[in-house]
Amino acid sequence: MGVMRLALGAAFMLLAGQVQAQTVTLGAAASGGTDQIGKALAAVVSAYSALEMQRREMADTADYMPLVDSGEIEFGIADIVQTWFAFQGKGISNGRPMLDLRLAAVLMPFRAGFVVPEESDVRTVADLAGRNVPAFGEGVLGDHMVRAFLANAGMTMVDVKAVPVSDFVGMWDSFKQGRIDVTIVAVGSGWNMGIDRPKGGLRLLSFEDTPDKLQAMQRLLPQMSLTTAAPSPALSATTVPVTVMSYPHTLFVNKKVPDETVYEAVRALHENEKLLLESGPFWRDFENGHMADDVDVPFHPGAIKFYEEAGVWKR
Repeated sequence: MGVMRLALGAAFMLLAGQVQAQTVTLGAAASGGTDQIGKALAAVVSAYSALEMQRREMADTADYMPLVDSGEIEFGIADIVQTWFAFQGKGISNGRPMLDLRLAAVLMPFRAGFVVPEESDVRTVADLAGRNVPAFGEGVLGDHMVRAFLANAGMTMVDVKAVPVSDFVGMWDSFKQGRIDVTIVAVGSGWNMGIDRPKGGLRLLSFEDTPDKLQAMQRLLPQMSLTTAAPSPALSATTVPVTVMSYPHTLFVNKKVPDETVYEAVRALHENEKLLLESGPFWRDFENGHMADDVDVPFHPGAIKFYEEAGVWKR
């Protein structure tokens, strides 16, 4: 409902002819969290700036990141792990650095963890030794996540029984069918609810929060952190405080996009925090004061200019 209201507002402003909007394109996935984030973001930018932001939906982040890097489209959305790897040419983007990517904004945190059925005797990540664990294709984000989560307990895929899965949806289906003993879910996501019913309840496994454990995970998921998920009706699978993984989503842009264009986009987002928070659950933890956080990827000069004026650029 919130996204629909934003979209209608944007359409009204354009039809009313109040501004001669400059059209820009936002790359976003056609489904899932990135799709929901992109709809709200594009609606706010279109309604509250001199820009009309149109979404170009593609199957995966990897499909539109190169298009932003080449300048074919202006903006894109991805989590910081993918953005950092793309800029550095490491990990998921090994040997293919996208050096023309720049950050426009750090968005909301994404929190995730391992979950098991409530009745499972697996109580810790270490208890997964010898159990059936999802195995993604080498180098994709799911592969990095599974291996990072196991690294928190000092384990690798050698210590578990690897069960091949095609993608995240395939992993969730395998979990519901009982082919794997653990799965990854976003904390508080609707997917949790879908898995709850056939499994009779879920339980999040808590990560160990020590400097060495965090460092082991960050080798596979750069810029991630560990945070506490408190019990909440909004957080399925969370009945006691648990430590989960967290990293932010980002809005990135080609470095050659004019400064004033990027300035307008981030200004609209920063000034409309309340609307974004109301647009859907993925924006629940968005704070405009964190839009300029240092995540080891260079920011676009147009974004820096706005953040300096807003008093949130701290370096």
